[in-house]
Amino acid sequence: MNRRKFLTSTVAMATVSMAAAPLLSYAHTTREPDDENFWAIIRNQYDVTSDITNLEAGYWGIMSIPVTQAYIRHTHFVNQNSSYYARRLYWQDYADIIARLAKKLGVRNDELVLTRNATEAMQSLINGYNNLEEGDTVIYADLDYGSMQSEMRYLKNHRKVNVVSIAIPEPASYQNVIDVYEKALNDNPKCKMMLMTHVSNRTGLITPVKEITAMAKARGVDVILDAAHSWGQFDFNFKELDVDFVGLNLHKWIGVPLGVGLLYIRKDRILDIDPLRGEAGPENDEIRTRVHTGTMNFAAVLTIPTALDFQENIGIKNIDKRLKSLRNQWVDGVINNSKVEILTPQDERMHAAITSFRIKGKTTYEENKMLMDTLTDKYGIFTVAISGIEKGCGIRVSPSLYNSREDINKLIAAINDITA
Repeated sequence: MNRRKFLTSTVAMATVSMAAAPLLSYAHTTREPDDENFWAIIRNQYDVTSDITNLEAGYWGIMSIPVTQAYIRHTHFVNQNSSYYARRLYWQDYADIIARLAKKLGVRNDELVLTRNATEAMQSLINGYNNLEEGDTVIYADLDYGSMQSEMRYLKNHRKVNVVSIAIPEPASYQNVIDVYEKALNDNPKCKMMLMTHVSNRTGLITPVKEITAMAKARGVDVILDAAHSWGQFDFNFKELDVDFVGLNLHKWIGVPLGVGLLYIRKDRILDIDPLRGEAGPENDEIRTRVHTGTMNFAAVLTIPTALDFQENIGIKNIDKRLKSLRNQWVDGVINNSKVEILTPQDERMHAAITSFRIKGKTTYEENKMLMDTLTDKYGIFTVAISGIEKGCGIRVSPSLYNSREDINKLIAAINDITA
């Protein structure tokens, strides 16, 4: 059996009704974010409904047409070859995929393991972190993901520690975000571990991870980083963050099929995360013992290389500039509206595609849910109401590569009309 030969056979391919334009490699060329002819080529790589203008790419990133086609082929192949493939051949393909991911991140192969999502990866890291003694302190922030906050609070009973929550300043700046973490560390000298989110799912704020991590490490505090929204959304150097424990997603901004995440632990820190219950003894430093996903979607995993190819052909620098440009377009269109509050900093170091706003005085979730429904039902624009922010709820806007300038102009007109 030769899987690669099978996948190139036109007889064995599942029938796909969609067709993408040929995508050449643009990774080594600079494409301007307002080169609409170029970005129209990219938009044509997505099969997107015309029933709604979707500006909620933050939930999960839809697959491009080439990725969808690959996923269908892989699904057909796995279904046809069943347990023979899963038990005899899959693990070599898995190892090859891990090697490619490791090279892309600049880490070792044995520092990565696939999970079903970033939440599963982060739960394993937080719950398994074993360098805590009774009476120690852990810290998290209001802009951290809700499930991660819950996992941190669980440590109060699980590890008998003090759990401290801090609020990110609003409006936030590069320095005042660093300052609030520094104050939290100074106020809590018994802190041993801190949760940090690279890109907030609530507002899109990019945390100064490198600076805060260095500050934490100088005090003997470990950082567990939630990078679910950062990888693939903007251009950064993973290794330069210098974080030892990270959870990532592949089905958000990388564009892999749903159900694939990634767990990173620096090799010499693996023993600081307990193996999952009963998986192995505490002296085992195999990263795969730190999570047990059960049977994953083999076809989704096998589609990872195609998704990476697609993104790399465009180039992360080009993707970064385009997403920020779409974000800046709608923000610039409403920022002078006295009734609109932008909840994400204008500092380009602190935002990528995702940005949230609220209408002044509308701080409850119910009010923002009504606004979300109005944008959907009256204007045909899909966003999402977000909660959990210290100063009140808002609306999250997450454009993607399949969005056009016209989509963004629709949002600007809708917001200004609603507040008129």
